[in-house]
Amino acid sequence: MKTLYVTDLDGTLMRDDKIISKKSVAILNRLIAQGIFLTYATARSLRSASKVTKDIAFGLPVILRNGTVLADPQAGKEIEISMFGKELQRIRQALSGVSIPGFATAYFGSDEVKLCLAEKMNEGFQDYLQSHAADRRIRMVDTEDQLYEGKTCYFTFIAAKEELQPLYERVKQVKGITCVFQRDKYRPEYWLEIGPENATKAKAIQRIKRLYNCQKVIVFGDSANDISMFHMADEAYATGNAIDELKEIATGIIEDNNADGVAKWLEAHA
Repeated sequence: MKTLYVTDLDGTLMRDDKIISKKSVAILNRLIAQGIFLTYATARSLRSASKVTKDIAFGLPVILRNGTVLADPQAGKEIEISMFGKELQRIRQALSGVSIPGFATAYFGSDEVKLCLAEKMNEGFQDYLQSHAADRRIRMVDTEDQLYEGKTCYFTFIAAKEELQPLYERVKQVKGITCVFQRDKYRPEYWLEIGPENATKAKAIQRIKRLYNCQKVIVFGDSANDISMFHMADEAYATGNAIDELKEIATGIIEDNNADGVAKWLEAHA
């Protein structure tokens, strides 16, 4: 039976220091060389995820932006992008006048751009911008209208939970979208991420499963954005550091992200 293995990155394969340990890298590369069907599913962009996973020879398409994008990790190019359609106008109405900082991810031809409204800032978003100071995709804009230029595929907002909660309650009522509301892995702020309705980790995994004719899916995760793939998988393993909601629906609990839990499990069972 051909099995597809899918792991989350932050808080799952990655340690709290934002790297993948040398031990995990060595184990995964050995298993991939032996023919294991392994990929990852993350909220990160291709650029961000590729920096973290550069030492691992992932060959299958990888899942980005929580299922919005499929990309070829070897070529470093997106191969499938889910864009907003008519629902973008409904999103725009829901977000009109919102003072919470964030950005819209859009494509201008083949170029990915992060459109950020310059006047909307808080500590968490300023930290994000500082940590991405060399990211040429970031484009500061002056008006809300400019946030909707290009072909939009994703929205990201960063703020304290109590600030984001009302926006989440409003946005989740919009038809034709999917959204994830969860705490940042490395800071106290929360993130609200909005994508097209067909853009979930679960649906992206289904596409890869069909593409490679796999009969079984086993996944690994730790957070709210992993819930969809936990529900669709044949087996789902939560790391020891995972949120309780994920542990409750998991097949089992493995060692935490700082103890190479995913790599150890794969080495023993794949």
